[in-house]
Amino acid sequence: MGEAKRKAVETSWFQELADDEQKVVLLARRLIHILPLQGACYQTTFFMKYHLETVHGIVGLPVVGFVNDGTDDMYPSHAWYEYNGRRTDITLARPFQPHLQPPGPITIHGRVVRPGWAYTYHSERPPEGDELIARYFEAPKSRPIMEHAAARHAEMSETAKDIALIRTYLDNAPNGMTYDRIVRRL
Repeated sequence: MGEAKRKAVETSWFQELADDEQKVVLLARRLIHILPLQGACYQTTFFMKYHLETVHGIVGLPVVGFVNDGTDDMYPSHAWYEYNGRRTDITLARPFQPHLQPPGPITIHGRVVRPGWAYTYHSERPPEGDELIARYFEAPKSRPIMEHAAARHAEMSETAKDIALIRTYLDNAPNGMTYDRIVRRL
């Protein structure tokens, strides 16, 4: 598809969205250019949840779950935003460890806007993933890493359930990109 035709299709798709859905799309597009995104799935997801809800009254769902790239049974923790049953995930394209995880697509409100490696999404880790993680927990060298990852996932899962915890997380962002700092760049 030529560039002009692709832009026309994209414009048509966007114009067919409801006003609240357009706000989700516009925010995600802007965040791609504002946030460092590499390994920032929680921050991006929580920012979208908090900002869209408190500024625009759009109540979406921050999902803290797992993804799998299909190459093994590892299901790393990952977060994405859902609204009206459509996923927005702009961080899988820049994984925290690109040498271990291939870059995935950028998906905005259910639409792949930049292709990438195909991942599956899971709200719970499947049994084969649990079995692999159990083996890593048994190994003395990998146990501390797995304990840290499990604790982080549990913490982020709890944070996702509470708008006040989300704001606290954003105000203490590990990369210095606090909620207010991101808003100023919007």
